[in-house]
Amino acid sequence: MDDVIRFIVCANTRHWSRFTDFYVEHRASVVPNYPVSLALFDVKNYMKQGRAAIIVNEQDEVVGIGSFVLGLAEEGYQHKEIAVLGNSYFKEEYRNTRMFIRGLQVLAEQIQNANPQVQEVRIPTSAVNAYTNRLYQKMARKLYSMDSNFGTINIYTTPIHTYIGFCNRFR
Repeated sequence: MDDVIRFIVCANTRHWSRFTDFYVEHRASVVPNYPVSLALFDVKNYMKQGRAAIIVNEQDEVVGIGSFVLGLAEEGYQHKEIAVLGNSYFKEEYRNTRMFIRGLQVLAEQIQNANPQVQEVRIPTSAVNAYTNRLYQKMARKLYSMDSNFGTINIYTTPIHTYIGFCNRFR
């Protein structure tokens, strides 16, 4: 399954449309009860403040997405030395493949390409998602937790070189 997937960085209207369609369709699997309006707001921020990618299979169907922004939303995206990973999602049949780690690798490459001065990567995840919390604890430390309208969110932080090193272990 891993050999037939492609990562496409969103660079045109068609890519962004496919990313948006997939995100809107699967948003409640990413964040329970997440409204369409917030998903669209996220896409706008990925377009203006960061980058996103679609993952397609050999039939050219979108099977996953990944994204990041440069800067902290709560500070008007001014701190471009901090990259914050966005909501990512993969169809279930692709979750136990190397696609997830390959997605992290692509995001690392794109972060460095977007701003070589990035020093820190922040990774938010739902506190109840045991899988992502276990994974992120292997490469990052929990910076803080916050309550949201969608449950508790853990925010992990790691230096960019640690994030890249973790991703490169699986090449």
